[in-house]
Amino acid sequence: MPLSYVNPGEVKQVISFSAGNKYKDRFMSMGIVPGRNIKIIDITNAGLIIEVQNTRFALNKGLAHLIQVI
Repeated sequence: MPLSYVNPGEVKQVISFSAGNKYKDRFMSMGIVPGRNIKIIDITNAGLIIEVQNTRFALNKGLAHLIQVI
């Protein structure tokens, strides 16, 4: 399921990316890698606020849709 479908407060594990290398490299530089957990902190009109290893990031919904989680 895409990360953009996850509800606030849920923790999901990254399984893959449905994106090209440009975005994969960007995600990996943020610590978003397969096998790592992501917590959804909040969802706004602009996108999602997520937490990865005690660091918070904002992602627009388009980018969040490229991250596949279980």
